[in-house]
Amino acid sequence: MVPDIEIRPARLSDIPEMARLVAALAAYEEALDERARYDWDEIRDAPSWLRVVLSRDHHAVWVADSGKGLLVGHLWVRLYRRREGGVPALSGYISQAFLEDAWRGKGLMKLMLGDAYQWFRAQNVTVVTLSVLHRNWLGATAWHRLGFADWREERRLELRPKRS
Repeated sequence: MVPDIEIRPARLSDIPEMARLVAALAAYEEALDERARYDWDEIRDAPSWLRVVLSRDHHAVWVADSGKGLLVGHLWVRLYRRREGGVPALSGYISQAFLEDAWRGKGLMKLMLGDAYQWFRAQNVTVVTLSVLHRNWLGATAWHRLGFADWREERRLELRPKRS
């Protein structure tokens, strides 16, 4: 455990700091891969939509609180209901996970995941998935160390306008 860091559920009062972390994650991913692009107006509006996320019972967010009003990371998870016949019909999904660079590799995400796993089990979830950018070798390696295995690959094709 890292001294002076508290892992706890996010509160409404955390929204400004969570919005800062959401922006940091977006900037990190854009720097990793030119195909990763974010709508920065929407990112700047994160305080509005994070308020909605925190009010929904099918989402949960944990934060790594260093005190003094500063968060050093967050983990946002949600329930995912498959409607196309896949089993299990209800699974867990990691929507976002981010730690500031100085706090990576210190076990904080593992602690937040422990809380998330408890939450998922209480919802009768037995499978948890996530997506990581292909070029995010640091993140992909960390997720493997945390027990996640390769399962599915996502492909991308950018359609160009049809010439007339």
